[in-house]
Amino acid sequence: MFTTNFSRRKFLQTTAAAGATLAFAPHVRAQGVTEINMIGWNSPVLMDLFARAESEIGIKINYDVLPSKWDDVMQKITLWGQTGYDGLDVMFADDLIGGLWGMNGWAEDLSGMDAWTKNSGDTVQNITDLNNAAGGVYRAFFTMGLEPFFYNKSLVQTAPKTWDEMVEMARAVTDANAGVYGWRPLGGEGHAFNTVLLMLNQAGADLSSLNDPNSLKAFQFMSDWVHKDQITPPSTVSEDNAAVEALAAAGKAGMWWTYEGGLRNIIGVDGSTITRDTLGVSPWPAGPAGNTGLVHGWGVMMPKASKKKEAATEVINWISSPEIVKEICLAQSAAPPYRSLFDDADIKDKVPALSLDVSWSDLIAGAKFREPIISSPQVTQLWSMFDKLGSYILSGQRTPEDAQRWAADEYSLIKLS
Repeated sequence: MFTTNFSRRKFLQTTAAAGATLAFAPHVRAQGVTEINMIGWNSPVLMDLFARAESEIGIKINYDVLPSKWDDVMQKITLWGQTGYDGLDVMFADDLIGGLWGMNGWAEDLSGMDAWTKNSGDTVQNITDLNNAAGGVYRAFFTMGLEPFFYNKSLVQTAPKTWDEMVEMARAVTDANAGVYGWRPLGGEGHAFNTVLLMLNQAGADLSSLNDPNSLKAFQFMSDWVHKDQITPPSTVSEDNAAVEALAAAGKAGMWWTYEGGLRNIIGVDGSTITRDTLGVSPWPAGPAGNTGLVHGWGVMMPKASKKKEAATEVINWISSPEIVKEICLAQSAAPPYRSLFDDADIKDKVPALSLDVSWSDLIAGAKFREPIISSPQVTQLWSMFDKLGSYILSGQRTPEDAQRWAADEYSLIKLS
């Protein structure tokens, strides 16, 4: 039987006691354990799926949901890692959680488990590259998405190949009086750090310092969108993916980026001016160093402090099987981490990004995870720094040169912390 042993209220009231007030089942020795404690998304479909573990592998999952507010998630997750809380055996993790726990030594390396050894040959190269950068396999992925480059074919007939072409095309369709802008990146509400990383990678920046000429090229390019070329509105600093997708659906964007799920969202908006035929998706326009994109993903981790590692291992191996990964992808309308599932008819029906003129394999080729943020122990500090950096540049609060000096200094201090 599937159970949850504590309420959301109790979860949110967790304090520095590091889980002392949580009502998870009492600990028992690992040998012979037939139940584990797990935390993840608040999804009835997934709850039903995980309830099957008891009948399929003989292990009952005591499951509870992550908080609804991201700040609460990071606060609790960080606290549990720092204090070695042992009441969790399997936990959902995105890139930030995965980096925080993996790089600080709070999560087990899964490289010897079936979850990795049986599926590594089918896993996309992006994840293998991340594992190499992190020095271990800290997550067993069940989804992997992308930050694609989008364009409205009614305004921009063909995708630009270079940064210069993108600016030229964006200028041609910008009509500020009508609220139409040629380029709308995600610049607000915690998404600007992705924009910064995209431009730094494409400029060939030194991500270990940000104190090099190519980093400055990236910052200048971003600043020019708003303050010189005026292809991006000043309001970008407050626009998240939902805002940009709504503006794109209204025909107010020539080109933009959002997450792969935005394809379905934009077409599905009531009264959308964009259809599958007029929504373009392509590899990124190339900067001085290329057109490197960004990917992101969710998976499961095993806390080192868990006292039920044998049972947790069985659960993670089960979750990582292609059959269960497919069910999770269908439940979340998310792209899979396994190449063998790219052409699965059921998944393609749920994830339109897998059925584009450009293949999904080509779109994700060479794309990186959010390094160096998630390959450093100082994940939270670096995420905040990169996000502020984007805001400073796009708002004009700092010139590109001043922003670079600030970022290089902050980076050095964070590394010393």
